[in-house]
Amino acid sequence: MAVVTENDIKTAVKNNNYSRAYYFYGKDAVAVEKYTKALSARLVSKDDETYNLHNFDGKNLDIELLSDSCEALPMFADYVCCVVSDLNAETLTSDQLNIVIDIVKNLPESTVLIFYYTSVDVTDGKKYPTAKNKKLMDAVGKNGSVCNFALKTPDTLAKEIMAAVSKAGCGISRDAARFLAEQCSCNTMLISNEVAKLTAYAQGNEITMDIIRQLSPRQIETTTFDLAKAIMRMDRKTAMRLFNDLIEEKIEPIVILYTITGNMLDMYRARAAMSVRKGPTDVKSDFGYAKNIEFRVDNAFRDVQKISMPHLRMCIKTLADTDALMKSSKTQPQILLEEALVKMLTFKR
Repeated sequence: MAVVTENDIKTAVKNNNYSRAYYFYGKDAVAVEKYTKALSARLVSKDDETYNLHNFDGKNLDIELLSDSCEALPMFADYVCCVVSDLNAETLTSDQLNIVIDIVKNLPESTVLIFYYTSVDVTDGKKYPTAKNKKLMDAVGKNGSVCNFALKTPDTLAKEIMAAVSKAGCGISRDAARFLAEQCSCNTMLISNEVAKLTAYAQGNEITMDIIRQLSPRQIETTTFDLAKAIMRMDRKTAMRLFNDLIEEKIEPIVILYTITGNMLDMYRARAAMSVRKGPTDVKSDFGYAKNIEFRVDNAFRDVQKISMPHLRMCIKTLADTDALMKSSKTQPQILLEEALVKMLTFKR
């Protein structure tokens, strides 16, 4: 399979070096859409779109029309470009999938076919694509290029945020840009929306961390991390305020429980690593942290230095016990979680 990177796609578009077929997917839906549009725009100019650019909704795909469009010769242009959005191969019969694969295999030299995914998860929540989606992906890979647009790290996103803010005539420091990336859980669609809102508010001035805190909604991961830190500091007032914020936002108690547990496990791993003179790189590698969430390990190492291992152990056990109770007890989950918070916040040092 011709698996390529985002930089490969960027270079290919810049140099007019095109594959016959493309398969763009991944969690970074903004990048998927961005490169699909950039590629199709380079292949077919705006004046020639009527006859040479054909867009198809994969959820209601007319396979016969797709085949005819791919076979058509370009009109007063170099290429015909066919773009198929969100085709979940699992919804096709075996015969239909084989026809689509034959189209991919027999593309004319003057046709470029792009499959892209922004609202369909070809992995169905798993690590790898489902069987039929993998079959289509492999067919594209043998005849073209496949690119998985994964979420980026906060540092990489900080550079992109700074560039976007500068282009809008405003300023932002690297630290503030990284903070915004983390606030948005490295979700580029959220970041894009927040940058537009923040630059409109700043009106050519500097976008500070205070402005970001005031205007950008905190993601549950960010709030629960702050909640976990407040628990470890025994800061009852802050902990209960953050907990109430999450409840007011109608976040389910079980979701709050799981995200707090994840934060606590990050801290526990960091604290255990420090006790044997290991660093963040060791923890990221040993526990397989994805690139876009590695900052959680760095934050854990930063905040856990004065926290005792017994307190961490007690908190993790309390959360595990609460998880079991939520699944077996008739008591309301919110009450069980509140009781767990009180227990964690009254730990005897």
